Amino acid sequence: MGTTYSIKISDYNNSSISIDQIRAKIDSTLTLINLQMSTYISSSEISIFNQKNVKSILPSAEFLAVLEYAHKLSTSTDGLFDITVGPLVQLWGFNQRTNTWDPPEDSEINQLLENIGVDTWDLVDEKLFKSNLNIQIDVNAIAKGFGVDVISALIESLGFINYMVEIGGEVYCAGTNEVGEFWKIGIELPDFDSRLFSKIVNLSQAAMATSGDYRNNFFYNGKNYSHIINPITGKPITHALASVTVISKTCMDADGLATALLVMGTEDALDFIERKSQIECFLIERKENGDFKTFMSSGFKEFLSE
Repeated sequence: MGTTYSIKISDYNNSSISIDQIRAKIDSTLTLINLQMSTYISSSEISIFNQKNVKSILPSAEFLAVLEYAHKLSTSTDGLFDITVGPLVQLWGFNQRTNTWDPPEDSEINQLLENIGVDTWDLVDEKLFKSNLNIQIDVNAIAKGFGVDVISALIESLGFINYMVEIGGEVYCAGTNEVGEFWKIGIELPDFDSRLFSKIVNLSQAAMATSGDYRNNFFYNGKNYSHIINPITGKPITHALASVTVISKTCMDADGLATALLVMGTEDALDFIERKSQIECFLIERKENGDFKTFMSSGFKEFLSE
């Protein structure tokens, strides 16, 4: 997935299964996910589907689960979460940094928008179809979260109940840490230079994911362009919301929602989450003077560490 993972098991206590054996099981599981969903592997399921001469594939069970969730989230967010948005990200140049950069022309954006949207692909009888042969799908916005969920299930299958699984900053925690307390996970300030924490969260039997505009961006004529693209407009988000953290029961859900809420903006994001059960969010806006303003859903305060 082009990132790192970190796993802590606080009830290992010289288990009969060795650390090397656990690591081998984890690595083989993540390798399988990559072979299904990595756009960097030419023989992966998703890369085969993205070939222009391929109209359909029969995805593996894991890939199918991710696609079903993506379709559901796209529908529930009125298209603000979209796995076909990748070509727009490429057009804006966020996948390849250069010393000189100019925003694309509106005509280029509009041309690509014809190949963007949840209506360009479908799942029928567990088979993945294109309704537009020019589309490209990319599940990177939820694959890390899915990976966290799968590895968490693997750790539990080995008999452990107190653990933390983190992939690329997305995390699931169960039980307690080595001192018998809930796991403490930091939420970074969306600062371009520092890595300071805004809040510390107590987490157990829950997942947390953060999406922000500050790790991949361009400055042009004094303006910051975020890598977070609004699939409806085809352009980067322009509102003040800079970071979204979501707590949910599964990491795939937290991961996908964090991306969708960041596109929505503060007011719509809070309204969306308040209509959901067992899901909370923490939002950070960037003010013009460089300071930050925070917002949270009604139940998020319960997770904050003193």
